[in-house]
Amino acid sequence: MIKIFFADQGIRDGQKSALVKQLPEGWEITSELEGTTVIITASVDVTEEMIQKATSSLKAIIKIQPGKADIAETNVSIFTIYDTGATAVAEHAMALMLMLGRQMLFAADKTKRQEWAKGKETPVFTDQKNYTYNWIGLPKSGQLHGKKVGIVGFGFIGQDLAKRLNAFNAKVLYYDLMRKPKEIEEKYHATYMPLEQLLGEADFVTLHLRFAEGENEKMFNKEKFALMKSTAYFINTSRGRMVDEADLAEAIRTHKIAGAGLDVFEYEPLKPDSALLPLAGYNLILTPHIAGTFMEEAWEESSKEIIEDIASILA
Repeated sequence: MIKIFFADQGIRDGQKSALVKQLPEGWEITSELEGTTVIITASVDVTEEMIQKATSSLKAIIKIQPGKADIAETNVSIFTIYDTGATAVAEHAMALMLMLGRQMLFAADKTKRQEWAKGKETPVFTDQKNYTYNWIGLPKSGQLHGKKVGIVGFGFIGQDLAKRLNAFNAKVLYYDLMRKPKEIEEKYHATYMPLEQLLGEADFVTLHLRFAEGENEKMFNKEKFALMKSTAYFINTSRGRMVDEADLAEAIRTHKIAGAGLDVFEYEPLKPDSALLPLAGYNLILTPHIAGTFMEEAWEESSKEIIEDIASILA
């Protein structure tokens, strides 16, 4: 019998239920540490006493990120499972950067309308050497390689985004209320900068701070946008109330910045008189607060990973 013990009662019931539904025959959830095969936690520490109480039956400890649990030193295998509801936010921010930088909406619309560049109207039967490159006349490729991305808020999601940006060979800058330890900066190849300096250097500014009412409401306003490069894009997948939407709209309309990608807003859904709606298009991408994976989907995926990790140890 494989027994699974939840050390952290703060783990949501939906996550536990999703795991129970996927348990193989002969596996069960237990309320007793003694005889436990696997301990699962997120933000509750797994102590030496707990490990000893589980006795020799303990085969693995699983930590669900972005939990803050410490795990006592042990020879037992330790696995990290990511809350895909949070990691998906990093994916969405990345997608918005790629879509804006590479002008995806513009290119798709021109192609749909069959608006070809002068001199490239005649279809060519293609092979490896013969083809028509950029037949809509896109002015630049917009690759992310080598670009400076300023991450404002370097917690779990900000760091997860940095990991993805490293794979694209982008240059990661970051600002947070407190500078991160050197090992974190080295792990993600990230350079700390004061906010004003970051805004002046970044090709993309992406917001990942937690919203604190009365502290950072409308922290991104006309003064902040004025510090950004005219070729830079602003991304927000955090909370809408940290941005003055009227000021952002004005910055885009007057070309103070190149554009923005937003998944969160002051009012959701957007009010009909929103200053952003008339500007939505090629350089202002608005999505309806969908960056995080749907919770049921996230729970199912993380449960699948938990079972796979346990099975790998038992094998």
